Amino acid sequence: MTYENVVNTIDNKRRFGKACGRDVTMEFMEALGHPEMGKHIIHIAGTNGKGSVAAFVSSILQAASFSYAKPFKVGLFTSPHLIEYTERIQIDGKQISREDVTRIGEQLLEMKLELEPTMFDYWLAMALVYFKEQQVDYIVLETGLGGAKDSTNGLAQVPEVSAITSIGLEHTQYLGNTLAAIAGEKAGIIKPGVPVVIGQMEEEAFNVISAKCGALDCELIQAGAVDKSQKLGLFGEYQRNNAAVAVEVVKSLSLYVDNQTIANGLAKAVWPGRMQIISENPYILIDGAHNPSGVKALYDSLTAEFPKEKFSFIMAVMADKDYVEMADIIRPAVERIFTVTVDSDRALQASELARVLSESGMDSKACEDYSLALEEAKAYDNKIIVFGSLYFIGEILANER
Repeated sequence: MTYENVVNTIDNKRRFGKACGRDVTMEFMEALGHPEMGKHIIHIAGTNGKGSVAAFVSSILQAASFSYAKPFKVGLFTSPHLIEYTERIQIDGKQISREDVTRIGEQLLEMKLELEPTMFDYWLAMALVYFKEQQVDYIVLETGLGGAKDSTNGLAQVPEVSAITSIGLEHTQYLGNTLAAIAGEKAGIIKPGVPVVIGQMEEEAFNVISAKCGALDCELIQAGAVDKSQKLGLFGEYQRNNAAVAVEVVKSLSLYVDNQTIANGLAKAVWPGRMQIISENPYILIDGAHNPSGVKALYDSLTAEFPKEKFSFIMAVMADKDYVEMADIIRPAVERIFTVTVDSDRALQASELARVLSESGMDSKACEDYSLALEEAKAYDNKIIVFGSLYFIGEILANER
């Protein structure tokens, strides 16, 4: 099989499986001889921020590795990708090669399993096989949607530390329709005696996680925000909260990392598509904010950086997102807003999104594609904000290459 054959075959697997993802992973790991065993795993869940926290943790650990006589390797597994699937699996900041994806992917696709894996299950299994082959020491593991039933929760190796970045209302059809219910699902990654680091969250969610930690005799560490004097590789006021979670995660490991190394790691962290400035003139900021809490973080960062300013926005969303609430949150910063249709069968049509935004009182216009929307926005404004879907942001970054 070619790389394209492997990727397309995996991509066409079910997005949501008939079987519990955790159970699929358990079967996969057993069949593969448990490639995850013996690794230092950092398990990260949360509604928003888990990718940024994973990037910060990975960057700090890479910085720390250089101070050891025998440097260690840091694996990173995240989702979704923005441009190419290889982004999901990295070692020391370097993506898995297409050749390794083809080789391992073909091996996995040939396996006969009782439970049907999803696309996510295959990439997770591929990551763990690859990390074992490359003798990775630390694995920074980002969950998919949930916690308790998530595919990443099916490993036999107990994590060294677990983190829950934030709790918000998202994927309610799968996780529950209250903060307490979603917190209970995310708290499913908590293991007996394993320290748990949490970000800032509502009391309703905090109480659920705190109770779970108490029941399982886990140390609960609540992160605050890193000082404004600390340089971060990721833009956005909310990233100070994510950075604080990452710092507490690293401090919970059985590994000594000094404060200067932590500072260096935070400053060098990279996480494309999240509050990323892709142009200074005109000023174009892209962000994969795709739910109300993510949009609130975007709004707060914009108002902190540019008090009382309004912007031209370009927005594209999936039809299953709460785009009405997202628009309501960003409204005070909107001068005008252009809509685009994401290249996905799950996308909300630009015309429908523009209609909804217009009915809510915003100056909105549907555009055929991002290029046309950008030209329209440039005619009005020198500061343009693009948001609404990680897949949309991925399309933009691919075209920027």
